[in-house]
Amino acid sequence: MVAGVYVTSGNNNDLGVLNLSGLAHYLEGILHPAHTLAGGILPALYGDAIFQPANYSTIVAKHPLVGNREQRRYIKRLNFRMSGVRQSIEHMYGALFNLFHLLKMPRQFRLFHDAETAYRTGVVCFFLLNCYTCFNGSTCNSMFEMFPPTIEEYLPLDEQLLPYLPGDNNYDFYI
Repeated sequence: MVAGVYVTSGNNNDLGVLNLSGLAHYLEGILHPAHTLAGGILPALYGDAIFQPANYSTIVAKHPLVGNREQRRYIKRLNFRMSGVRQSIEHMYGALFNLFHLLKMPRQFRLFHDAETAYRTGVVCFFLLNCYTCFNGSTCNSMFEMFPPTIEEYLPLDEQLLPYLPGDNNYDFYI
């Protein structure tokens, strides 16, 4: 995800891209101290094995198999389950890129040149993917034994829509 925002190629090291983005430090800044859990632990994103807990408190990877036999067995199950959850994210991104070929064209779609347009395009693509999922489901439905909402539930048409006003705090997340 971070590589997509920073428009890096697949051969860039994920850890280097993460360092370039400043995401880990940003997450620490917004989560600490208000969202610190018992024992000083922060909520965290789960990533590839390259992200070690010693490096970042908000981005974690596979837990090392340490401890007694019972603890190692528990950690092994935990790692297996977390890997399964990560696969659902990969499936979602696969569906996104298969439906919206525009996102596969790095020359025409670079965030560094016009970040606002690229960001809005990404938001629209994810929104349309959600609509598509309402009609067709996704591979994650069977993984989590859940069904997507109907399009009427996802898009409540009786909701009052507010016009966009530049500088309005209700829409800061689009900027």
